[in-house]
Amino acid sequence: MNKICVLLLVLLLHLTTGSCFAFFQEDDGPLLQKAIKEYNALRFVSAIKELTRVIKKDPLNVKAQEMMASSYRNTKVYDEALFWYGELTNQKNIKPEWALYYAEALANKERYEESEKWYRKYLALKPTDKRAAAFSKANIGEFNKDEGKWEIEFLNINSDASEYSPMFYKDGLMFISNRNEKSRYMFAWDQTPYTDMFVVDNLEDVRESDEASIERRLSGKSDKPNSLVTLLFRNNKSDSVGAGEIARLLTGKVKSSYHEGPAVRLPEGSLMFTRNNFNNKKAGSSSAGINKLKLYTAIGDNWEKIVEFPYNDEEYSTGHPAVSPDGRVLIFASDVARGYGGTDLYYCVRTSERGNWGRPVNLGPKINTEGNEQFPFIDKNGKLYFASTGYPGLGGLDIFEVILKDMKPVGKPHNLGAGINSPADDFGLIKEDESDNGYFSSNRRGNDDIYRFKKLAFVIKMQGLVLDSRTNTPVAGSKVLVKHNGLTDTVQTNQFGEFIMPLGKMDDYEISGRALAYISKEEFISTRQITQDSTIKLVFRLNKAENVQKWVLNNCDSLKTSFAFENIHYDLDNYELRREDLPKLDQIADVLKKNPQINIITASHTDSRASDTYNKDLSLRRGQSVRNYIVSRGINPERIDVKYYGKTRLVNSCVEGMNCPEPDQALNRRTEFEVIINGVNLAQLECTNR
Repeated sequence: MNKICVLLLVLLLHLTTGSCFAFFQEDDGPLLQKAIKEYNALRFVSAIKELTRVIKKDPLNVKAQEMMASSYRNTKVYDEALFWYGELTNQKNIKPEWALYYAEALANKERYEESEKWYRKYLALKPTDKRAAAFSKANIGEFNKDEGKWEIEFLNINSDASEYSPMFYKDGLMFISNRNEKSRYMFAWDQTPYTDMFVVDNLEDVRESDEASIERRLSGKSDKPNSLVTLLFRNNKSDSVGAGEIARLLTGKVKSSYHEGPAVRLPEGSLMFTRNNFNNKKAGSSSAGINKLKLYTAIGDNWEKIVEFPYNDEEYSTGHPAVSPDGRVLIFASDVARGYGGTDLYYCVRTSERGNWGRPVNLGPKINTEGNEQFPFIDKNGKLYFASTGYPGLGGLDIFEVILKDMKPVGKPHNLGAGINSPADDFGLIKEDESDNGYFSSNRRGNDDIYRFKKLAFVIKMQGLVLDSRTNTPVAGSKVLVKHNGLTDTVQTNQFGEFIMPLGKMDDYEISGRALAYISKEEFISTRQITQDSTIKLVFRLNKAENVQKWVLNNCDSLKTSFAFENIHYDLDNYELRREDLPKLDQIADVLKKNPQINIITASHTDSRASDTYNKDLSLRRGQSVRNYIVSRGINPERIDVKYYGKTRLVNSCVEGMNCPEPDQALNRRTEFEVIINGVNLAQLECTNR
């Protein structure tokens, strides 16, 4: 994310949101004073240079470390930001924002489990922050489920500079870029040219870049760069030249020597756009000396007249306009005081055909958060798309959707998931009217670039056979049990032992084949890497029960009663054994000592709070604690199989987000025991049917 977006996120917010803090120079040495001067002037590249000198001389200078971390964060040098916030969090007393920014930096590098830990730390330091509470229990796996839904194309309009915020314009596309190397003015923030608006007149000229096309053939993916191909194309700038040939600089009154940013074309042909506070060759600034962003409308046949949005102000920013298809509703971003966070989304209703707008209204806390909401887009069905740092996501800005009815959200904003979203900043989405295809911006390759997305439709199914392993013939009356997300479905085979069942995308399944007088068999399958029509084929070759196994099958009820071990439970976010559960484990150890034909499986679980990854790891540690204790009582560890399920097998309705009493949550934090006698798992037997 670059330029105008960074301005709205940080430059224009540093006095109100804590994205960037002014430092004072009392009792600081001359080197640090010079660094502070550059930092407070928001000249971060220069500040980094000066801070490097300070830290070389004084490696433990916390003030310098904080400015270094913030400077790298604001210039989007993620690896360095991660390092310096990591250094700051090693301090004895840490600031809440250090924990927050460290959590964000970790997520940006896909280190989600560590990120979750630091969101929890931030929540402990700032318990009133709803954003932190949501992030600390987010299920990152849910966002990856949609990855296979999208085909993502890196486009030929991208250059070595930054391109972002596409907008449909006549028969083509308008977008923002700082590719104008002839510009005499440089942005002191990161020493790059100011941004301008560019136009591609014919949408058919916009296609997947040659580089990305080769990457797709090499790796099957189009949204992440292949290092070899990238190196080749750095020595052959054919795509950059092509980008310059098909896109033209928008000149005239809409171009200034400052930043021009996200824009929208109004139904009557006027252009509403974002620009620094500069009009009629005159720049303005706030009382703190900050040149804020403003909305302007270019009117007339050639957009020769520039009119200020009536609710602009010297003291806050307005930008990122989006207009409903009928032109009656405007949604924009602003950092005006008394909002819910950094930048909020506001709307205005058009009060006349001449373009007058009613007073802005905040879209409210069901959309706006303690983070930043920006880059709105409204489709023809009244669905709002926007970018946010305030909802759980994959890292940086993620893109969300929510239906608006009478300008009120229907339900919660929905994360569009992996593919469109990434660990980097993803923003500025627009969608075609008659399809689920469109364009968006992302800096997942380093610079801001524009991508095209297409929604894929495909079907996944499971098809298979249940056979006798000795005769290879169908097993009459057999069935297949499908366990998924804590639920169990049963599929009956036909007379030929065949079964078929549709499967979901980006999911995991535990499948078992069963039949009377046979030993069950299990398979694990996943649909997470599937992105096209697919059939997963399974064959269960079941072994007939031997005499000792038949005895187990025939005495199923009594054996289950005799060896019904009690569950043990755990404290929240803990895997240590409770003192009151130790007698239960002692009993299990005694049974195993007296019955060498018996083995056990420990099946450990968590409640629904926290992410899939975190809970899977926690349930594994719970199972290991149980096994270690039983082994300490003289049992061979090979007789204990540890299985762990995280939060996928809840015993009640306390799903994620449900406000459940703590005693109900506690029931899910458990280890269950499955007993295996002569190779037969009693838990897989349905005794009443025998």
